[in-house]
Amino acid sequence: MLKNFVQLFSGNPTKKTVDQFKDLVIQVNALEAEYSALSDEALRAKTGEFKARIAQALVGLNPPPISGQERDEERNKFEQDALDEIMPEAFAAVREASKRTIGLRHYDVQIIGGGALHHSQIAEMRTGEGKTLVSTLPVYLNALTGRGVHLITVNDYLARRDARWMAPIFDALGVSVGVLQMAAATENGKKAFMVDFEKESPHEDQHNLRLVDRVEAYSADVTYGTNSEFGFDYLRDNMAMRLENRVQRGHYFAIVDEVDNVLIDEARTPLIISGPASGDLEWYGKMAQVVKQLRAEDYELDEKNRNVTLTEVGFSHVESILGLILLDPDRPEDLTPEQARLTGYLEQALRAQFLFIRNKEYLVQGGKVVIVDEFTGRQMPGRRWSDGLHQAVEAKEGVKVEPSSVTYATITLQNYFRMYQKLAGMTGTALTEAEEFNKIYKLEVAPVPPNLEYQSFGKGAPLTEIKSKDEEGYTYSYFARSGDTSPLFYRRKDYPDVIYRTVEAKLRAIVMEVIRYHALGRPMLVGTTSVESSDRLSGRLKAEPVRRLLQVTLVRRAYMKAKDLEEDGRLIAELAPFNEPIEKITPDALRNFIKPHGVTSINPEEAANLKILLDALALPGRVW
Repeated sequence: MLKNFVQLFSGNPTKKTVDQFKDLVIQVNALEAEYSALSDEALRAKTGEFKARIAQALVGLNPPPISGQERDEERNKFEQDALDEIMPEAFAAVREASKRTIGLRHYDVQIIGGGALHHSQIAEMRTGEGKTLVSTLPVYLNALTGRGVHLITVNDYLARRDARWMAPIFDALGVSVGVLQMAAATENGKKAFMVDFEKESPHEDQHNLRLVDRVEAYSADVTYGTNSEFGFDYLRDNMAMRLENRVQRGHYFAIVDEVDNVLIDEARTPLIISGPASGDLEWYGKMAQVVKQLRAEDYELDEKNRNVTLTEVGFSHVESILGLILLDPDRPEDLTPEQARLTGYLEQALRAQFLFIRNKEYLVQGGKVVIVDEFTGRQMPGRRWSDGLHQAVEAKEGVKVEPSSVTYATITLQNYFRMYQKLAGMTGTALTEAEEFNKIYKLEVAPVPPNLEYQSFGKGAPLTEIKSKDEEGYTYSYFARSGDTSPLFYRRKDYPDVIYRTVEAKLRAIVMEVIRYHALGRPMLVGTTSVESSDRLSGRLKAEPVRRLLQVTLVRRAYMKAKDLEEDGRLIAELAPFNEPIEKITPDALRNFIKPHGVTSINPEEAANLKILLDALALPGRVW
């Protein structure tokens, strides 16, 4: 709907992107034969040639007494003009290096994506369209300035995977690659890695990675790492007592992968470096016990705004438990220092008890509270909530309460990334946040068409897109050769959302879907919103619950057939007992219910029953 709305008022944004960079594609394609004929040494020498041309372009800079800021602005303009001029040749060099080293040739749409990134835009590209390969184009081009390019990934694994995967391309062109990893693997952030293919290890997180000082990784032409690693290094640099102890060398150009997640969803997330502070840990435990004794009328819970407050009755109840006066009802704004301190403990205990849920916001492992990232679901060992909240959660769970901390340095991701002279990003979903990107970061979204769709554009296109409907009535598209209707490639089917009235119905539908695709030999990725939900669903995929669900399906099918009924979504009273959670249903109850209707066996493995289940799962008989 949003896509149609955008097209109605501003034309097709995808076509605009293609038109903007079509000349670049033509130029890069025209150079392909020339660069294919170069030897490996000649191709590598292109890097030195490009750097010399950039240096020559900067010779025309105005000399002092022009002010420092004006000179920097003029230098940047000259530099970007020089990069724009050599962009087709640089992209052609990267394409050729990629063909020779990792066997991948950049498609035309990937050239378009690279152009968008170089021009500080957000390249919106579908999943599987090769964003990792696209990034090598602007990374190489901007690395020619010698000022360092930062490529931000969403986790440590992708940082080292992408760095190792693309490093052969950079190595063939004489470009060095650094990799940042979390503090636990790098001596508390003092070390980092350089990609080195002579360094081998049986451990994935160390293979082809040579441990170096942090500053050396930042001195590389391109540095891969997560947003938090770059941000924390910036904070540590600002706390450094000596200039030579700093590791970063400036903020020239950053390309952010999954940019909507980093720059929008997590934008206001603060990165905090803290240290121990003095405080009375005993009160965390006392307040944890107090809030566990509260009644429903003692507090007001606002889950939407993540807020919990005590009512007047609640304050009186707390004061009676503690035997202390926390609030003067006649002058509630006048708090003594001691009352303010105790009220702080109480507020955090309330938040810990009613807003922070175990196995959702955090886990308890090895006697420690481990935060779970709300965006990725990953554990964040070593991270702690501030302002006494972490201590309140520890007291709630009965684990050792560690001392609270005081903030030494902090910055939000939004403010950090706005320091870069050039900023670009890649993602599969950016148009929906286009207004925010423009307002906050002055970034435009450039939708790049999928490769197959691009090949169906315009007159004389080699492919044509044809729409059809599947057996369930859903519309889908496929690509055929021009003048033919036989499917050659299929566009991914995006099904509409399905809403269920109960959690049990949803879990059963998910399990049936997993069974179906498992039988077809297709792996599935199932995402949940909490660890608790993952554990619950995982339990449903064990042998016994799966078998019970299939037995319920057999019974339901047999009953519907015996009563000559059809599924129409309405509740059938006789079958209602079998809508209970699957673990509460017994085989005996199923057999006793269906036996009067002529069914003597509910064994899913019997030939007759297997045929019914194949039909229920919409599976062909040959898959079993």
